[in-house]
Amino acid sequence: MKVSLDQIAQISIGASLSRYSKKYEGEKQEIDVLYCTVNEFYTKKGDIAKDIDSKYLTQKGDVIFKLSEPQVAINIDENGEIPENVVVSSKFAIVKPIDVDSTFLAELLNSNIARNQILKFSEGVIKQIKKSDVEKLKFEIPSIDEQEEYVETIKLINKEIALQKKLISENMNLKEAIIQKSQGEE
Repeated sequence: MKVSLDQIAQISIGASLSRYSKKYEGEKQEIDVLYCTVNEFYTKKGDIAKDIDSKYLTQKGDVIFKLSEPQVAINIDENGEIPENVVVSSKFAIVKPIDVDSTFLAELLNSNIARNQILKFSEGVIKQIKKSDVEKLKFEIPSIDEQEEYVETIKLINKEIALQKKLISENMNLKEAIIQKSQGEE
């Protein structure tokens, strides 16, 4: 049976950065803020209100979902690329899974299953979805044991993909070196 995301998670929108940085007149702190390129998450220091609500900070077990196209998700865990206590802006939804593995949920949100549903919601030139759209996403949720099995398999596949990408990059560098050498450049 399919369930909507709002039945298996608490969903909120990140902080308005202009409210907590540029327009904020109180005491500020330098803290990491979450950003995302096309599909890669990263952090950058920003001057943000010292008293920003902790609900806007990443926490272990959260899934952060980018609301603009391409929509991508990342889960916050001890081994992840994004640590805890990073400010999440209003460009993202903060999804707090209830009785669902956060890695499994992030993978679901990154799947074609989610993308096909999102296509129905997105509008305008910049394909952005709203919190209410995120809440409506529907998924089959297997038992927690099955989720953990899927996650282990997915982690192995992701490692293989990363290794293949590195191999491609190394081969491209080797190809370039050969071409430069053929031209007498080194």
